[in-house]
Amino acid sequence: MKYDGYTVGPNLRQLRKDKKLSLYQVSEKTGLSQSSITQVEQGGRNLSMKSLYLLMDVYGCDANTILSISRDSDLDSNKDSIDSRLKELPEEQQKYLKQIFIYMLDQAAMLAS
Repeated sequence: MKYDGYTVGPNLRQLRKDKKLSLYQVSEKTGLSQSSITQVEQGGRNLSMKSLYLLMDVYGCDANTILSISRDSDLDSNKDSIDSRLKELPEEQQKYLKQIFIYMLDQAAMLAS
């Protein structure tokens, strides 16, 4: 599946509006600039893995929701998926594991460059 900013952007804007958050509030919560958020919402900028995880945390949803990916019924029933296993943990553990994953992604990006 190829990333489509023109689908993801409007979806992100709608998620932000559904949560009744301003660009400023999302920027404060994620550390992303308002300009970057606007560009992603307009489809003019790709969403990085780090930004994806930050926005998942702020909007309280999974990557499939942000990326507008509909799940197959097989995936929904998969009790061993990372998302379903993560949701079984207490919120503090979820946050901790997300921080570790973001750190790992940052390290991988530095090694790749």
